[in-house]
Amino acid sequence: MDRRKFYVSIESGEISEAKAGNNDDFVIYGNPDEIISLRECFDELKGAEDATAFRATLPFKEYHRDEENDAYDYYMMKGYKMLYNLGDHETKQHIESMSFFDQFDRIEDD
Repeated sequence: MDRRKFYVSIESGEISEAKAGNNDDFVIYGNPDEIISLRECFDELKGAEDATAFRATLPFKEYHRDEENDAYDYYMMKGYKMLYNLGDHETKQHIESMSFFDQFDRIEDD
């Protein structure tokens, strides 16, 4: 399949073929199936983020026993790993400089 250029912002969850505003945190090249998988990962990340916000209202739940935060961490790492695999040279270099890059082997590829 044909791979096209996309601009990605993890913060907003935006994946776009058009560069606009601050949506160019990362540049990737992907086919439709890869972009759908990335979108699904971002959707899961948003769901996990919402769950952590709700969990934060429960003062008696300890962080180290917190499935919601574990899910958020997992989907954040999965998203960055997907960006790395699809990324251009600058995207790969940037992600390699992140402190959690050496933990990517714990995240399975789809």
